[in-house]
Amino acid sequence: MKVAVIGAGNLGMALIKNAMKNTEIIAVRRRIEKAQEMKGVEFANEIEGASEANIFLVALKPHVFRGHLELIGEVVKSKPLISFVAGVRLEEMLKHIENPFRAMTNLGIEERGVVACYPPETAEHLRFLEADYIYCETEDELDAMTSYLGSSPALIAKLFNAFVISALHQGISYNHALKAGISAFQSAAYLYSKYGLEKTIRKIATPGGTTAEGLRQIAGIEKGFIDALISASRRVDEL
Repeated sequence: MKVAVIGAGNLGMALIKNAMKNTEIIAVRRRIEKAQEMKGVEFANEIEGASEANIFLVALKPHVFRGHLELIGEVVKSKPLISFVAGVRLEEMLKHIENPFRAMTNLGIEERGVVACYPPETAEHLRFLEADYIYCETEDELDAMTSYLGSSPALIAKLFNAFVISALHQGISYNHALKAGISAFQSAAYLYSKYGLEKTIRKIATPGGTTAEGLRQIAGIEKGFIDALISASRRVDEL
């Protein structure tokens, strides 16, 4: 089987690094001379160069994808095409593409990550990826994943960086701060998924202790993070 990735930019390359472990890849990118040679990956600078692929992944910018819908449809024909493009809905794709699906992920997919799919059967065409799946019930939910799955790592990286900076300020070495941060963020996700917020806090915080003081200060940051994610999610409607 061969998989074509149309748009070998940041997200496209992350998908390629994952997929190349299990299948052959045809990567389509405009400036092929800048492509790094990769085992099992063939590069093409024209969409037509991917015609022999069995499955197509699209990771273009929305306006570029819209500008090439007709050509892509002619190349893909009845083969499955999975779009990782924000804001371009199935109804729009179906005007030129016979068998379209939608998905969303983030750059962490280069190693392993989560892929949100709509409709749910999209995942059946992505089994060559080493990933876990979210099966969206509506296309609106998939659109929201653009922010909550696709964009959120950049926002969370800002919070992680704040953690590291504060640790440096308190005399902790960079390497130790990084290791502690990774552990803290992973532990927070695990504890929240198992116990929920209130029980997690009750297990950690003691009256008048360090956790209680930190919680007193974090309310403004929490609201700002919520607002940032909602704003990013609403941006999809403008793409």
